[in-house]
Amino acid sequence: MTQWKHLSSIQLADAQFGVPGNIDVLIGADVWGQVVETDFKFGGPCDPHAQRTAFGWVIFGPVSAAQPSTLPTLALSTQLCDEDIHLEELLRSFWKLEEVPSLEYDGDAECERIFCNTHSRTPDGRYVVCIPFRPDAPALGDSYTHALRQFYLLERRLAANSELREKYIAFMREYADLGHMERAYSLNDNETGFYIPHHAVLGKFRVVFNASARTTTGVSLNEVQLVGTTIQDPLLNIIFRFRRFRIALSADVEKMFRQVLVKPEHRDFQRIIWRESPTDDITIYRLTTVTYGMASSPYNAVRALNQCAYDNYKVVADSQQSIAARDAILSSFYVDDFLTS
Repeated sequence: MTQWKHLSSIQLADAQFGVPGNIDVLIGADVWGQVVETDFKFGGPCDPHAQRTAFGWVIFGPVSAAQPSTLPTLALSTQLCDEDIHLEELLRSFWKLEEVPSLEYDGDAECERIFCNTHSRTPDGRYVVCIPFRPDAPALGDSYTHALRQFYLLERRLAANSELREKYIAFMREYADLGHMERAYSLNDNETGFYIPHHAVLGKFRVVFNASARTTTGVSLNEVQLVGTTIQDPLLNIIFRFRRFRIALSADVEKMFRQVLVKPEHRDFQRIIWRESPTDDITIYRLTTVTYGMASSPYNAVRALNQCAYDNYKVVADSQQSIAARDAILSSFYVDDFLTS
C-alpha cells in the first residue's frame, strides 16, 4: 500500500490484501448496510479508495496510476486495391457494401404465429395444437417400409427378453387406455402421413419415438418441422431465484407432452405400428398427443403451458395472487419441472 500515501496508515480488513487466496465467506447485499461505516479515504481520480467496515478498511476502485488520456480517438477504415482493377469492379464492390442485407426467413416468428392462430381448447380445458410445418419443407417419401422393418427388429428383441416385453406391452396399453393413441385406417393415395419407428430405452424404461428416421426421399419428419425458439428462462436463472428465500417449492407436470393434444388432421404424421404378439395382425395407430422425440414438441408443450398461465390467471379472485401465480409459471418452469422459493 506504500504507493498510495492516503492508504498507508490504515488497517485493512484483509491482512493478505493483494495476495491471491481462497475466499472465506461471501457477504450478501442484505447485510452490507450493517457492515459498512461512514469513514472514507479518497485519492486521485485513478487511485483506489477505502471505506471503513466493521471488519476493518476495505479497498475498491481503480489501481492504475496512469492518467487518463485526453487525446481524441479517430477510427479510419481503408481498402487497398490493385491499380489494374477496373473502375466498374470498384463501383460494384462499393454498392455491394452499401446494400441493405435481405432479411432471412424467421422460423421462430412463424412458429409463434402458427400456435397463436391454430391452438384451441377442449371443453375439459386441454390444449390442442398443430404440428408447425415449414412452408418450404421438402416432400416426405414412404416411411411405412422402414418403420415396419424396425418393428420386426423390435419384436425379435422383445421375444428374447420377457421382462422388457412385459414393460413394453404395459406401456402401450397405458398409452391406449389414456387415449394417447387411437386406431388408424389406411391412407388414401392423396393423403400424406408418417410412420414413426419406436424402440425401448433401458435403465429407466421408456419408449422412444424416432421422428428423425428418413423416408425414401431422404427427408425425415423432424426436418419438415419448425423447432421454435426457447421460451423458458435459462436453468441457471431459475436456480438463482430458487435460492432467494427460505422455503423451497418444487413440482412437476406429469406426462407434460402428453397433456397437449394434436389436432386430428395432423395425427396421421404420428402413425406407429404395433401388436402385442407376432401371432396378431399388424395394427396401425395414431398418437393423439404431442410426442416426445419430435422437433416441435418441446415448443408446443411449453407454449401450451405458458398459454394456460395467460388464460387462467384471471380466474383467481385475488388479483395480486393471480398475477404472482402467472409470473411464477412463466419464469420458474424448466420444461416440466417447477422450482421456486
